[in-house]
Amino acid sequence: MELTEQDNKFLDLFKGKYNTTDDDIKRAVEKSKYYEEAQEKEITKAVERISKKLKIVNSESFQWFELLLAFTFMVVAYMLPMWMLFFQVKMRQLEMEDEVMQFQTIILMLMRIERVNVEIILEWLERYANIFKAPITKCLNNYEAGAWEALEEMKEEVSYGQLIRIIESLQAAVEKIPIKDAFDELDSERDYYQAKRKESNDRLISRKAMIGKFLGFTPMVCMFVLYLIIPLVFIGLTSMSDSFKTMTSMINQ
Repeated sequence: MELTEQDNKFLDLFKGKYNTTDDDIKRAVEKSKYYEEAQEKEITKAVERISKKLKIVNSESFQWFELLLAFTFMVVAYMLPMWMLFFQVKMRQLEMEDEVMQFQTIILMLMRIERVNVEIILEWLERYANIFKAPITKCLNNYEAGAWEALEEMKEEVSYGQLIRIIESLQAAVEKIPIKDAFDELDSERDYYQAKRKESNDRLISRKAMIGKFLGFTPMVCMFVLYLIIPLVFIGLTSMSDSFKTMTSMINQ
């Protein structure tokens, strides 16, 4: 580390000076405090080492692919929050589907009990709610002030269609319609959404399988392209160029 720090002092001195010679570096090394008592062999070795590093430093320039990479990373970094939001929205939709299907299962179990009313159903839904817990809790708190109005307010706060249909059925049950009759189509709706969810899961699994196959074959394809095809093409072009040069020299003779 000390040797590297010493070399960096000389590199800072000659960096950007493209006409620097080994003699210039040698004079600077001899005048420095680090090599006051050094022998000629040690100075020569230091000059060679510093000269190699200086050539690397001075030959460094801004490449076109670095600009391309910078723009690529810029676009990815700019779009990443939006992509994360899209992903979270998709995951939240799946969670809402699961939660509403859970509500439907709870209602199917409670609707056949004789003394069950809308308030009891809301209390059970609140126990197992996660995403929709806040509007259900607010509805229960306002239930005594007016059942239908509290359910209507919850329906305005919720934007998920399946839950809105459940709320409308609860409103129908509040208006003296038996709960069993209010949810008479719940079995068929639940079966429909289960089949729809199963189909979407199958599509998601098949998409993941295709991505997995693509990622699995990528290393092999890269190996063939980088280690076989590109070298063969390069050798072929080089041989062709040599052949043209030979033919041209023969024609000129």
